[in-house]
Amino acid sequence: MEEKIQQLENEIKELHYNTVNAKYRTSETEDKEFYGLFWNFHIKPVIEYSKQMAEKYDADVEAVWLGAIMHDICRLTEENPHDELGSKKAFSILIEKGFDENIAKKVSNIILTHRCKKFPPETLEQKIVASADAMAHFLSPFYLWISRYSDNNFEEILDKNISKIDRDFNGKIFFTDEKEMVRKEYEVLKRWFEYKI
Repeated sequence: MEEKIQQLENEIKELHYNTVNAKYRTSETEDKEFYGLFWNFHIKPVIEYSKQMAEKYDADVEAVWLGAIMHDICRLTEENPHDELGSKKAFSILIEKGFDENIAKKVSNIILTHRCKKFPPETLEQKIVASADAMAHFLSPFYLWISRYSDNNFEEILDKNISKIDRDFNGKIFFTDEKEMVRKEYEVLKRWFEYKI
C-alpha cells in the first residue's frame, strides 16, 4: 500500500508543477510557479507533519497520508468550497486508482473536515490532518508566497494573515505538543503582522 500511496503523491505533486486547468493566475508560467510553490510551502509540510503525528499518536497512517496529499486537491482548479468539493473529488480519484472504498471514505472525511469550519474534525485522523494544515501555516515562506500573489494591499494582507494565524493556532491544532512546537513561529508571525507603518 505504501508504494501505491507514494505513487499517488508523486502524481499529485506533478499536477502542482504542471497545472493544466488552473484558473488562478494569468499565464501558464505563473500557474506553474504558483502551484509549484504551493506544493513546496504548504502541501509538502502538511504531508510531513501528518505522517509524523500519525506515527506518534498511533493513527491510521495510510488514511492520514492520503488525506494530507489530497486535502487541497480542489485548490488546483479553484473549486470552492474546496473542502466539500475536494472530499468528493478525492473519493472518486481513490476509487479510480483502485483504493478500497473504506479508505476512500475515510480520506474523504479527513478532507471534508480539515478546515474546521462547517464540518469540524471528530476522529483522530481528521484532527491530525487539520492540525498539520494549521501547522504548515506557521512556516514563514508560506506568507511570502501568499504576499507575492495577493491582489490585496500590504495592510489588507497583514490583517488577513493575523486573523488566519490566530484562528489556526487557537482553533485548529488539536495536540498540545504540536501547538507548543509552533508557538514560537506563531508569536514571531503575530509580531510581524501586527506591525503597522
